[in-house]
Amino acid sequence: MILTIFGYPKSGKTLLFNLLTGENEEVSKFSTSSAHEYHKAVVDVPDERLTQLAKKFDLPPIYAKIEYLDTGAVAFGESKNETFIDLLRRADGLVHMVRGFADQEIAHLPGSVDPARDISAMEEELKSVDFIGIEKRAQRLESDLKKIKSKELSDELDLMKKLKTFLEEGKPLREYEFKANEELLVRGFKFLSLKPLLNLINADEDSYEQCLKLKQEEEKHRATFVFCGKIETELLELEEEDRLLFQEEYGLKSYEYMQENFVKKSYRLMNLISFFTMGKKEFKAWTINGSETAYRAAGKIHTDIQDGFIRGETINWKDFLEVGGFSPAKEKGLLRLEGKEYIVKDGEIIQFRFNK
Repeated sequence: MILTIFGYPKSGKTLLFNLLTGENEEVSKFSTSSAHEYHKAVVDVPDERLTQLAKKFDLPPIYAKIEYLDTGAVAFGESKNETFIDLLRRADGLVHMVRGFADQEIAHLPGSVDPARDISAMEEELKSVDFIGIEKRAQRLESDLKKIKSKELSDELDLMKKLKTFLEEGKPLREYEFKANEELLVRGFKFLSLKPLLNLINADEDSYEQCLKLKQEEEKHRATFVFCGKIETELLELEEEDRLLFQEEYGLKSYEYMQENFVKKSYRLMNLISFFTMGKKEFKAWTINGSETAYRAAGKIHTDIQDGFIRGETINWKDFLEVGGFSPAKEKGLLRLEGKEYIVKDGEIIQFRFNK
């Protein structure tokens, strides 16, 4: 899974990248708009469930992975830079860093700090990129259909027209209700306003309460949260007792640490869950969509398992931990046999049976 951190200059992108990855990139490195530069890091997805399972059965845990990309700054109105757009298109989800702090030494191009305005402006830029792409594709399809008759091309053109109208109405594509055949048609386009979007407002102690008014829980794969990047970085260097004292001094008694909660929020935004498999040499976590079937989950591991799928033996991770393995789980009737269409649940352990 790839999450791309992007935003306007000096909003705190690299600071967040360092918090999430443990890297120590220079925060001021992207002092000018340099859309072709980026940082990259692949990190484990923390999962206490897998940690407990691996410890219980004395097997090394293999955690799911997240790849973070920290893009160079993009100035207002410059999001149509092709290099920058390509970086965003790589992503499974987008993290828009929004400036919410005041600092006279750090200029903000519009001349004032206004998170609501910046969130709206960036959403408009993402939709604009998609609109241009859809318009070009529609023109190409119309030209091709003058030369040949094709139901497939005709269906695609109809969809492009629908999406163009949808964008003209001011709505991002993530709010469009795609039919199954339409999802297949757009999969390769990697539209930006179709991707899950987390707006993350970087506040300070003076602006935190005001920025919290913009907080919005996940709805239609879009959410807005607030964190205090500089303060959180400083607090995480302290012992827990001292940390709580300083939180109160900053007026952040109920502050939610982004380093601890970012993955959970991202998974919820993107409708992702984890299931586990137990082998002879490892206990492993796998990430899939929340509506994925056992058949599709098998393909996540290997196409041979998917092709030869017979059934999945499933059990909740807590039950598995308590009884101590597959054999006692069978004896107690806790192991369920599920077919191809079974919807996998978060935290299940699955043992796939398949024809080799």
